[in-house]
Amino acid sequence: MFKYKTIISSFIILYSFSCSSNKAPSKKESNIPQSIELFDGKTLSGWKTISFEGEGGRVVVNDNKIVLERGEPFTGIVIDDKNFHPPSDEYEINIKARKTEGRDFFCALTFPVPEKHSCCTFVAGAWGGQVTGLSNIDYLDANRNSTRSILKYETDKWYNIKVEITYGRIRCWIDDRIVVNTLIDKKIISMRPGAIEACQPFGIASYETRAEFESITLKSVRIFLIVIHQQISL
Repeated sequence: MFKYKTIISSFIILYSFSCSSNKAPSKKESNIPQSIELFDGKTLSGWKTISFEGEGGRVVVNDNKIVLERGEPFTGIVIDDKNFHPPSDEYEINIKARKTEGRDFFCALTFPVPEKHSCCTFVAGAWGGQVTGLSNIDYLDANRNSTRSILKYETDKWYNIKVEITYGRIRCWIDDRIVVNTLIDKKIISMRPGAIEACQPFGIASYETRAEFESITLKSVRIFLIVIHQQISL
């Protein structure tokens, strides 16, 4: 007699999919949505500077970079475009950023988490310049929850920051190093109470730090579903 074994190999995607197939091999692939460049390299079109309490720093575009001048304490920008709709499915954000002076976080990226109907913030270089993680997880900020890690960020060095939001999971990278890989299906995702809430639903902030951003890209996560029926003779 014959026994059939089904091997399923999948990569996370943006849109819903089905797994029905009686043919071997078969492959289903979603359409590939285009990336959205959220910074045109010349202006702050589509963004607005956040009016934080205290002496918020200026935001300018200089030499094809968004510059967040050092604030006392915050400086930040938030999406301000009526044609922009926060992602409602799985997606990723890619940012090229660096700090040029300061002692605290140079990139606090606030983003929506669709399945939780809430927002969250990925911080790089907080609490004195090294704490990296998500705020908040189960009401705990990045300095107190399981996503916390310590990284040394060099002044004037460019970092490629990637945040990937998929069903049940958030992952974050600094360059090629994965620094957050957390399951969220049974966790409460929320914002850290306070000034950073002004960055919702999609914004970037720094804290007592001058920071520069060269690119900000939003794109969907592609799905590939491969189903192979392998016949095994016993």
